Amino acid sequence: MQPDSTIFNIDLTSQTISLSPFSIKDIRYVLGGFGFNTYYLYRHLLSPNKSSLIDSHSLSEKSIFSDINSKQYISDGISPLSPENILIISPGLLTGTAAPASSRLHISARSPLSGLMGSSNIGGHIGARFKSLNVASIIITGRASSLSYLLVNDQGISIQRCEYLKGMDTRVTEQELRKKHPDKLTEILSIGIAGENMVRYACIMHGKDHAAGRTGLGAVMGSKNLKAILVEGVKSSTLTDSSTADISTTDIATREHSTKAVVKEYVESIRSSQPLFEDFSKWGSAAHILPLNGAGQLGTRNYRQGWMAHVEDIDGRNLKQYVHKKRGCHRCPVNCKAEIIIAAGEHQGFTGGRPEYETIINMGSLCGLSDPDELLYLTNLANILGIDTISTGSAIAFAMDLFDRGILINRNGGCSLYDRESFPAYKESLGSDREELALDTGGLELTWGNAKVMEALMVQIANQEGLGKILSQGVKRASEIIGRGSENFAFHSKGVEIYGGDPRGAQAMALTYAISLRGGDFTSVYPVPAFRYPAEQAKEDFGTLESINPLTTEGKAALIRKCLFVSAVIDSLGLCKVPALSILGKFDLENESRLTRSITGLDMSSEEMFTIGERIINMEKLFNIACGATVQHDTLPQFFQSEGLPDGAVKGEKVHGLSEMVQDFYSIMGWDKNGVPTELVMDRLGI
Repeated sequence: MQPDSTIFNIDLTSQTISLSPFSIKDIRYVLGGFGFNTYYLYRHLLSPNKSSLIDSHSLSEKSIFSDINSKQYISDGISPLSPENILIISPGLLTGTAAPASSRLHISARSPLSGLMGSSNIGGHIGARFKSLNVASIIITGRASSLSYLLVNDQGISIQRCEYLKGMDTRVTEQELRKKHPDKLTEILSIGIAGENMVRYACIMHGKDHAAGRTGLGAVMGSKNLKAILVEGVKSSTLTDSSTADISTTDIATREHSTKAVVKEYVESIRSSQPLFEDFSKWGSAAHILPLNGAGQLGTRNYRQGWMAHVEDIDGRNLKQYVHKKRGCHRCPVNCKAEIIIAAGEHQGFTGGRPEYETIINMGSLCGLSDPDELLYLTNLANILGIDTISTGSAIAFAMDLFDRGILINRNGGCSLYDRESFPAYKESLGSDREELALDTGGLELTWGNAKVMEALMVQIANQEGLGKILSQGVKRASEIIGRGSENFAFHSKGVEIYGGDPRGAQAMALTYAISLRGGDFTSVYPVPAFRYPAEQAKEDFGTLESINPLTTEGKAALIRKCLFVSAVIDSLGLCKVPALSILGKFDLENESRLTRSITGLDMSSEEMFTIGERIINMEKLFNIACGATVQHDTLPQFFQSEGLPDGAVKGEKVHGLSEMVQDFYSIMGWDKNGVPTELVMDRLGI
């Protein structure tokens, strides 16, 4: 961040925009990106004191969290879909710089899916465009009186009306906006019809396949009548950040020479990490489907199984035949993204992006779908409609499971195909007759792998129509509406659907899902050491070799603690986790501290970065507690703890000792038995 980087505060109700600086003190406290978003929400949605972030970091707020019943401190009971909710969009400290893979942009708000802190991270080039304009953050409140978009350029930010975009999907929205703003450095964030309809897991899209997918931030954008954010970037050739004038006397030319050397060494280390570099570069994360299937932990048919026959058809190695162009994000040496085209069949000529492996699991094996043409079409349709692929696939798999168990039935009988022009009508009321309503699929045969029915449900979800209106609430709320034991098959944590890797037989994953602060999630924790660490390093870092034994609970708390802090730092720097963590597998923050020192001139050690990560995680935890989260929310569905996997490599395995692992995690975090950060921890972190 440069010393003249600007925080834009936008009130869509009053149509006013105010500016404030992003200071060096703020960088040292939270870095940027995820860290800034978390701190801002912590201060401005929780605290009765509405003092500015730019003020000194007061410790006076800690007393409001002295017991777990601090829910009343959410300002005026702000609802996630109310105008008062705050939507924050911030590039990381290193986003858009010479740092390799420095593409990431972080978006946060109170989540309509979990009711807790929602956050999502997006790549591509839009983060770098924000940084080229010295935008530190855009903070959005209120609701526009008519559908609008934000225009961000070197003149500042303006609010533009766009009623003509109402009802348009994300692709058409971007096409129409590019007609008005054709500059090649223009990048766009937009929502589709799902966001306009405030579907609880609506996403925010950038291009064809970059999604801020999790926790429903597209719905928050829709609740503000905000269709898009368009950034007209400028060229930037500086390798380093001019903020050094305030924080270092190092000669800029000397530091740029140093930056080139640090960047070169980092890129070479990534490219030499074989075979992972080649796997990600050639096939993307989609190459991880076959290994997970072989491990018996590929979520299949709503977790009835841990493996699927013919799964090789939807693995990245097979999907390579659809790739017609590889591409990457800002300054990425991996280039794991790819554009695909379906060359034949019903979807001949359809183009889109190659899906990531979480998407392939949740919309593929979890729904019993192994047809690659249909998978590529449906995953891209989700992006077009603007719905999160992980939650969407989970919701459809949940419905298919209930249909298979007789909890949902098709009273109309035998209608297995979806007529795109006039799908069967379905009563939309969720009133007193909801039990009767919830039993009928409205003419849809929800059989496993039925791509036509999946498409029908996706359109219904995005439009909040028919059975889709119930599923659009997420599996937790949908099970509460449907009843009849359906909650036993609604797989989520804190209301957010889990990503599709079965936690049975992988105790570190079980703890990850349980304690993840944004819900059923892998990415915000990123417990790669559980699968990758060599024995000596595991013993040194976590105190026991059992930390990397997937079947035991010992050492998992220490492992997850470290991963949480590292993940928070990476998201606050604006770096992509694929090269930093998936490929290199390094969780010591040494590379990141060297990049930060050379690019910004900020003398910051890896130990200081760990402390910043810990501070961010504790503020996120305090926010969630204030929103009503308790120890009872740090768990997993009973199904995983009582039902062993029926077959596969880890046949018979269950999640065991979960409550003990959670308590171990609380202890090593310095939290009390209810999961509340203690005064000692808050004092040490300066919260």
